[in-house]
Amino acid sequence: MQSILLLVVFFIPALVMAETKFSNESEVSVIQSGGNSSVETYNAKTLSKWEKAKNTLSFGGHYTLGATEQTDAVTNETETVESARNWDVMTKYEHQIAGHIGSYGAIQYEGDKFSGYNQRENLDAGLKYTFSKNDKTKSFAELGARYTIERRIEEDEDGEDVFNFTKARLYYEFDHKKSETLSYKFWIEYLPNFTESEDYIVSYEPSVAFVLTNTFSLKTAYKAIYDNVPNVEGYENTDYTFTTSILAKF
Repeated sequence: MQSILLLVVFFIPALVMAETKFSNESEVSVIQSGGNSSVETYNAKTLSKWEKAKNTLSFGGHYTLGATEQTDAVTNETETVESARNWDVMTKYEHQIAGHIGSYGAIQYEGDKFSGYNQRENLDAGLKYTFSKNDKTKSFAELGARYTIERRIEEDEDGEDVFNFTKARLYYEFDHKKSETLSYKFWIEYLPNFTESEDYIVSYEPSVAFVLTNTFSLKTAYKAIYDNVPNVEGYENTDYTFTTSILAKF
């Protein structure tokens, strides 16, 4: 019920924001390999923004699917096995309070069974400080609170698989247009956990984009997510993806 109420609050500004400035940034990548190994990976990501005066409404998400073919040594039969599947969908509302200072609220749903959770719901609220916003450089930081409801793939010793966490969120992003054909971007996010102090998460992504046309660019990015206490014992602390995508902006 709380999530539904928050969604209604976020979409009220969208209903009254006539004559808004709309922008979209989407990317897609497909990797296929054959021969001694057969692997397919698909990745799609999109972010839309509606801006008017001091208000911004965003909606976006991503979906990644990886599969590999494995051959049974005894029967010699080949089957396709999932090797990666993660997704997220989010909506965010921002309001510029005064000068460089603004506020934001967001709702995000995400899932990644290979990281030990089927679904995670994140509710965010906080402040945003814009360091620079011009044609060449965009830089800002966000500081806020996060409430997380996490549904894990495994139960704990008490038979529980749904967990609630109170967290903080620190985020920084730097985006610079080096030339008419080259730009680079870096963001980092730190999520300390007040409910379980050792279970913090650090994520970051550097990327470079090369302009192909007025709409399309070629983007290369490396994204890493470090979880200090993985949800499943024996899982790796760091998940990472290296992608080369076609990026469309309009």
